[in-house]
Amino acid sequence: MAKDTSLAAEVDLMRSVRAELSSAPGHENADAVWDRLSAEIDAEPQAANDNRRPWRQTLKYAAVAVLAVAAWQVTVGPRINQVPGEFRTASEQPAAFAFQVKFVESATLGEITALLAPLGGTITDGPSALGLMRISFAEAGLREEALDVLNNSGELVEFVAE
Repeated sequence: MAKDTSLAAEVDLMRSVRAELSSAPGHENADAVWDRLSAEIDAEPQAANDNRRPWRQTLKYAAVAVLAVAAWQVTVGPRINQVPGEFRTASEQPAAFAFQVKFVESATLGEITALLAPLGGTITDGPSALGLMRISFAEAGLREEALDVLNNSGELVEFVAE
């Protein structure tokens, strides 16, 4: 303060204000003023989340996470884990030697594949809305041989369309 006159002047001003306030008479209703001010502060509305417990919000987030994982497992998971080679894609061209077959309604997939396996045929499309399945072969000779066998298999085959 000895080096800075403006600081010394400021300190003298504060000391004089303090002396004036201490010598002034006290307010006669000082407690009533404080009670009124305290009541107004208490009347202010509190924030909506002041009394909420944080674990409820955490449980909500955990439930959403569990539902998301369950939905993933049901919808996306089975599509990812498909065994390749069971069905052809839409862009894949079927074999050149093929025909369509309508099997009887009681024929199971196991019976159909047991009939086609020795003939060298594979199901490349179907069943369609009419129940037709496209059967493909690697060679023309296998196709002709399978045509004869399937035309004579009345217990599983309704008809063969070339």
